Amino acid sequence: MDNRKWGLALVLLCGCVIAPDPRPLATATIASDFQTYSIRRVGLLRLHDDALHRALDRAVRIEFLEASDYVITPAYTGELTPSASPERRSGSPFPLDALPPEVLEGLDALLVPQVIASRTRAPQVLELRLDLIACETGLTIWSATAWVDSTDNEARNRILEWQAQLPGGSGGDDRLRVQSIMESPERLARFAVHQLAGLL
Repeated sequence: MDNRKWGLALVLLCGCVIAPDPRPLATATIASDFQTYSIRRVGLLRLHDDALHRALDRAVRIEFLEASDYVITPAYTGELTPSASPERRSGSPFPLDALPPEVLEGLDALLVPQVIASRTRAPQVLELRLDLIACETGLTIWSATAWVDSTDNEARNRILEWQAQLPGGSGGDDRLRVQSIMESPERLARFAVHQLAGLL
């Protein structure tokens, strides 16, 4: 092989090794026995009563209504005990007895949201996690994380695609359209939850 061919092969090899895969906007893990659970009525927990969590609450109800046949109902607002936090659970069953008994009445599962990271000033960042927990066992049977960074080109492209599907969402300057989403906790939360709901 002459020097030119060696050089071309080296360039191609370096390109394959150096270029990282872009971070996906959302990822999910699902229990192997997910299909064995009969889930219809799902209670939504709100861990904090602030503007972002209220926006997250509304976004979950809107997006999961469109993406699934679940009936999402607000079930509980308040902080969880330390043993029920996502960090402490880490594969352990959710301590259902940490919730008032009436919260679980008639529910098949719980949706537990968590804001992992949030920055409202430029460059805006929002990272969310949603756990679907079976009321029958307390086990997490589906868990998904969404990550949105205003500096990420893929995120900006996805935002434009998503916004174009909304009423009156197309047209205008792309930069201003993305900015209008990133600067609105309500819209940003809904976009992030839309990424999660698409994985269920």
